Amino acid sequence: MKLTIYRIFSFLLLPIALLFAISVLLFIRAAFANPGMLIPLFIIACVTIYSFAALNFLIKGIDGKKYLGRSSKELLKVNAIVSILFSLLMISQCVVFIIQPEMLHELAVQAKQNSGDELKISLDVFENYLRITSYFFLAYAIVLLIHTLLSFQFVRLYNFLFQNEKV
Repeated sequence: MKLTIYRIFSFLLLPIALLFAISVLLFIRAAFANPGMLIPLFIIACVTIYSFAALNFLIKGIDGKKYLGRSSKELLKVNAIVSILFSLLMISQCVVFIIQPEMLHELAVQAKQNSGDELKISLDVFENYLRITSYFFLAYAIVLLIHTLLSFQFVRLYNFLFQNEKV
């Protein structure tokens, strides 16, 4: 049952990982110009690497029964830790927006003021968009958190797959 959930969650995380990978490639140059963007970009890159490493572990290791090597295990574990931190931060931020909708309203008002005439939608529509996006990212963060916790269990269970040579 856990493996089925892990398999489903792995494929649910894949489209967002692809979007994150594209965004990392697009913003890497801007991050070097603005060093404050390096940490968030690093975190998003770690989540992306984790998603692909976990999918590789699932397809080649668990399903394909191929040996992956110690570096694959370390890559998966380190990026899983960063993914847990990211998902916890994302869950807490989304819960704050749900519990205190006035914060979301203030964010929408500030974004509308900062955009000037560029944001041609009404404040209510933009606030509704932010609310829906917040719910989407809450669901994504919960799936990511559960997936990473399951990954640690499966890495421990399938530890024999992370050997350099066949035994």
